[in-house]
Amino acid sequence: MAGSVTTHEARLTHDGAEPLTAGSFEVAERELPPAAGGEIVVEVRYASLDPSQRIRLRSEGAGFVPPAGVVGTVVQSRSDAFAVGDTVTAPGAWATTVCVPAASAERYDAPDGVALHHAVGLLGLTGLTAYFGVRRVLRPLQGEKIVVTGAFGGVGQVAAQLIAASGADVLGVVGGPDKAHGLKRLGINAVDRRAADWAAEVDRWAPEGLHAVFDNVWGETSARLVERLRPLGRVALCGQMSGIGEAVVPPLPLDNWFRLVTRSLTVQGFRAADFAAENADARRALADMIASGALDQEIHLAPGLAAAGPAFADLLTGHVVGKLVVAVRE
Repeated sequence: MAGSVTTHEARLTHDGAEPLTAGSFEVAERELPPAAGGEIVVEVRYASLDPSQRIRLRSEGAGFVPPAGVVGTVVQSRSDAFAVGDTVTAPGAWATTVCVPAASAERYDAPDGVALHHAVGLLGLTGLTAYFGVRRVLRPLQGEKIVVTGAFGGVGQVAAQLIAASGADVLGVVGGPDKAHGLKRLGINAVDRRAADWAAEVDRWAPEGLHAVFDNVWGETSARLVERLRPLGRVALCGQMSGIGEAVVPPLPLDNWFRLVTRSLTVQGFRAADFAAENADARRALADMIASGALDQEIHLAPGLAAAGPAFADLLTGHVVGKLVVAVRE
């Protein structure tokens, strides 16, 4: 039987309810026991850092190792489903090596020409969330005017490109000129919500109002967009980045909530898990778009586990440009 292996973990240094800063995590070493029956041990190559992880951290204390979607190589297996050397994706942690139930892992065969880090980005939770939010919830139509908020985040980038590919006219709302420029590189026009006249720019772009909003941020920005929806307009509600650092979801400060009735608006929240049975088909569709050049994702690559904590703190304050991925072994 294989012996124990050494892992390095990024651990919280204080109560997770407190504000997170660059010093909120430290890297420590420990020994993982050998894999038990039905488990595999995975050397992690890349880990996805996502805003939703902040929610879990609020209820944890010092020493906690945050969860993360990971991709890596099997180095021990006590499961007939996987062999040593297999590449897998799995729900793991901020660590160089993880032990996970084999039932929670999936074999990953990288499509030709697709970088491995996309396993936890474009083809991981962020890509799937965008795919289902667009294809199954928003269902854009040719010629519609649709806004994506948080449009240069991990989910937003993919959602904006999928909406554009559907034939709809898409506009991204972002927080800063660097993100607007990044979205432009992906072929998507954007407005900077930090500009005083950003809402007026939306009005000039869609003088008759919006057909739909793919919302990643909630709060003040989203309220101003909901007020601009046409009759029968719709919202695919994905995230709440505007309040992710707080203990409660902020209010949606609409001028008149009854407009949901008078304009027959639809607001649908969703999670990628709602459509998990379709993951394989979604990944194939996304991979085909990547291969054809119709889909890309700009990555903010944090170099090594020690960089995970500072990068995550920057993500929560809007200072990360692109999808945040940790190159764990750099």
